[in-house]
Amino acid sequence: MDITMKLEPHGWLDIWVSTSTGTEIEIPASFISDSIYEIANKMAGLENAWKEKTISIQTEPGEYRLKMVQTSELTCTFQIFEMRENFSSEDTKQGILLVTENIQLIRLARMIYRELTKMKNLGDAEYRARWGNEFPIEYYNKIEKTIKKLKAMEKI
Repeated sequence: MDITMKLEPHGWLDIWVSTSTGTEIEIPASFISDSIYEIANKMAGLENAWKEKTISIQTEPGEYRLKMVQTSELTCTFQIFEMRENFSSEDTKQGILLVTENIQLIRLARMIYRELTKMKNLGDAEYRARWGNEFPIEYYNKIEKTIKKLKAMEKI
């Protein structure tokens, strides 16, 4: 599985998810919610014990939800659901399941860190002009620490 992101001008973030079976999903994330902040927030701390994390991405119209369920200390099941409405009050399982992948947490964290680094490298002014919010530097730095901790846990 791979995840790539491109921050477009005028409040759009293109997210592409390529699965191990060749499925390609494009998620055109809108700035109406700060998906970048939410992604960074949920990726920070993956090395700690957790049960489930869900990231909501608004797309105008509609919403995608990235759901992660921890399956072991170092792995999770990663799913993408498509919801009919923005800011949907529906339970995630009422959405359309598009992808299910098992993935190592360190691989997931590295992919997100790689993509956030591209956005960070735009510089504060350009990032703010494109997205309308501040770059989530606190969570970005936490993801770097998360990767180091997960790498150490793999060696145990």
